[in-house]
Amino acid sequence: MNSLKKNKKLILVSIIVLAGFFTYNYVFQEAETTEDIEVVFTGSSKDLISKINEGTTYTSKAVLIEGKISTINDEGIVIDESVFCQFTNPETVQQLKQNQSVKVKGIIIGYDDLLNELKLNQCIIKD
Repeated sequence: MNSLKKNKKLILVSIIVLAGFFTYNYVFQEAETTEDIEVVFTGSSKDLISKINEGTTYTSKAVLIEGKISTINDEGIVIDESVFCQFTNPETVQQLKQNQSVKVKGIIIGYDDLLNELKLNQCIIKD
């Protein structure tokens, strides 16, 4: 009887340790970077806007768009006066020039009705 109690305690402790181990690994797993996320749309910024206006939903999805830089500020860039891109590395913005053609990969976070801009974050420049 005494060894049965010891075995139950050992099994219970083992289960708790394993559950704690798997929970820790799940909670603290590495986040996916923009580079790793699969692209669901590739094309011009104007094509992306028209698809969204047709009702296609790309929120929280990665897209690869190309176009000309119409505005540059400290926060990011605006492509073709319709897509705002916020970069993971702020130094990237300093290397860009207005009217330069770029390919940008980013994650759609939503549409700003006030500014009439599609918002992308975690953006990176692609070659």
